[in-house]
Amino acid sequence: MPQERLPYLINEIAESSDENAFNELFRMYYPALLSYAQAYLEDKQQAEDVCIEVMAKLWENRKILPTINNLSAYLYIATKHSAVSYMRTKNYDWYKRKVPLEDIGESLKYELHNQDLKLIDKETLNAVSNAINTLPPRCRLIFKLIKEDGLKYAEVARLLDVSAKTIENQMSIAIKKLTDLLKNTAKEYFIKSS
Repeated sequence: MPQERLPYLINEIAESSDENAFNELFRMYYPALLSYAQAYLEDKQQAEDVCIEVMAKLWENRKILPTINNLSAYLYIATKHSAVSYMRTKNYDWYKRKVPLEDIGESLKYELHNQDLKLIDKETLNAVSNAINTLPPRCRLIFKLIKEDGLKYAEVARLLDVSAKTIENQMSIAIKKLTDLLKNTAKEYFIKSS
């Protein structure tokens, strides 16, 4: 999501109850939240119900949107809590289990939205996007949460119930794999050592 667009959407939703702005926000966050909820619930319909509920609550409480410092973190945490709460109400035995990071984001597709990328030609942009989508699920999710959603390493660590060192290691793996994959495709963007 273009970060410069987010303050505008938040303002329109909070101040004007703009449904179009909310629909845009919904479309930006829903796929990733659904993938995240599905890792907990292991059922797409239940995950959809949880995500719709989270977004409905966001709409109901839209006046407080400007007070939320990090909307991405807020939505992921709300989704996690809603999924765990749903499991408790349905008497799931396994609600206390830790969800393996490999299960989270399996269907999560990374999409590039950065405005600076408009300068890169379409072929290279597709190569970057495809390279990101080939990352293992753990790397792809962590990369997306940090690079696209703007979460900090510590926030992602809390969200995924892992150490900050694990997040740091996964980001290193992701960046190394992306660098290796893209060296041939985007040669002109890499500085060659003499």
